[in-house]
Amino acid sequence: MRYRIYIWEKIYMDMDKNNLDKTLKTLGSLSKINLTDAEKNTAAEFFDLWINKFDTLENINTENIEPLVTVSSLENVMREDMSDKMVNIEELLENAPEQYNGYFVVPRILE
Repeated sequence: MRYRIYIWEKIYMDMDKNNLDKTLKTLGSLSKINLTDAEKNTAAEFFDLWINKFDTLENINTENIEPLVTVSSLENVMREDMSDKMVNIEELLENAPEQYNGYFVVPRILE
């Protein structure tokens, strides 16, 4: 999800707000998509709408607001990662049907 947001931020920051046709040509060439004039007009309206939304968000004063990490008040309950009992490799491999150099041998599942 974060990657998609980064792409939108990159497109928005690199976007020529005064020349959407140039921006659409750039995006079309990057994505290897040839757009018709009707599709360019539709996309230009879409990007114009998004530009206005981003401009609105940029104007919001967030000076004294702490970043939100999560919307949930739940916390992870973690435990210490401690082993109970150490078992040596020889004991583990005693019941193995087949072994090689201290490893279990299992049937191949991929050809």
